[in-house]
Amino acid sequence: MPLTLLDHPIAQHKLGILRSSETTPEQFRSLMSELGLMLFVESTKNLGTRPATVNAPFGEAEVRLAAEKIALIPILRTGLGMIEGIQNYWPDASVGHIGIYRDKFLNNTVEYYFKTPKNLSESITYIFDPIIATGDTAIASIERLKESGAKRIRFVSILASQEGIKAIEDNYPDVEIFTLSDIDVVTEQGYVAPGIGDVGSRYYNTQ
Repeated sequence: MPLTLLDHPIAQHKLGILRSSETTPEQFRSLMSELGLMLFVESTKNLGTRPATVNAPFGEAEVRLAAEKIALIPILRTGLGMIEGIQNYWPDASVGHIGIYRDKFLNNTVEYYFKTPKNLSESITYIFDPIIATGDTAIASIERLKESGAKRIRFVSILASQEGIKAIEDNYPDVEIFTLSDIDVVTEQGYVAPGIGDVGSRYYNTQ
């Protein structure tokens, strides 16, 4: 399973600010969007293109245009914060949503919403979730998307624990993971440390 760690100095700088408990909700939202876009750009470096000719102001120009469809699938609700900038950057992308979470009492994942674009088999499918902890939610999401026809899946996350990475690798070795850091660990209480806190509470200012 290919794992890409985005070690760009600006991305790591922004991650450092995102981790800080002193970062305001406004800053947190902006950083989530910016980092989501930076990870997306990194993950599309090998996107297929096709040659084309366009009419430029002073003559014809030979250019390369994207030749593949893209589907963005944020996991509700925190994944939404990662795709805001991407939707403006690449408006041609289709967008779906997965509502799923891990219930600590049931010790299982619970799905409450699932809506995806048509013909996922023809697209590169990007799943967005800020944190990969145990990997249970990621695996459940990947499974549902594969059932819906997705063949090429890329998982985009700000943080990923080694435990979560291994879980995805063991279950779906064909899925590519793009993240900024793999140093965080899952505590006995189920938190990711040092982490970035409760993303939903920080993003929506409901702490």
